[in-house]
Amino acid sequence: MKKESARRRYTSPAMTLRRARVVDTAHRLLGEGGVAALTIRRLSEDAGVAQRTVYRLFGDKDGVVSATVIDRMVEVRAHIARRNATYTLDVVFAELDWMVSELERDCLYARVVIDFVFAPEPRELEVRELTSVARARFRAWLLLQQEIGHVRDDLDLEYVIDTHVMHEFLVYRRWSLGQCDAALCRMELHACFLQTAALVLVDAVREQYLSHLVTLQKQIMRARGSHPC
Repeated sequence: MKKESARRRYTSPAMTLRRARVVDTAHRLLGEGGVAALTIRRLSEDAGVAQRTVYRLFGDKDGVVSATVIDRMVEVRAHIARRNATYTLDVVFAELDWMVSELERDCLYARVVIDFVFAPEPRELEVRELTSVARARFRAWLLLQQEIGHVRDDLDLEYVIDTHVMHEFLVYRRWSLGQCDAALCRMELHACFLQTAALVLVDAVREQYLSHLVTLQKQIMRARGSHPC
């Protein structure tokens, strides 16, 4: 298990600029060739930052990789927070659609970091960051439904959330492996959410979600039939 160690923060304008160059360069190198393509020497040369400075800022190669994930997820969470949305089902679907658009916009890097969630050697810090948005989204929707009185009281909801997050990332994994395109990925994410939501809901609202899920599953089956991969 990788030990997470606190790094000294360098806040001078010059060091802040160097850090940004290193992270941007690491982001590109990861997208071009994965973790294997990222070496401190290559990073130093491409970013125009001395190797000793890279070590001072990040500690080691894993520290650089973690920084790219953390910085990217900070940007994603900030973008979502600016919307200040109430997590109705429509808002959940809109956010999932936006996430797929972001994957497509930065697909090479996205494929690398999605692999972290399924890596044989756990990358706990990166996985915690990568799954933070999915976890927060479901929890925000769940809180709204609890306030309305639509949620069962006999389930371990934290377990449900943990399971749902992994199911969501299995859909992202299918996208990263080329097993579904962006349009199908969006539909599968919607279905994934509806399926978990129906588990925790009660009464008429549960039936509404199930009806929506049945319709969506039919659309997914038709779409899969037209995508042999």
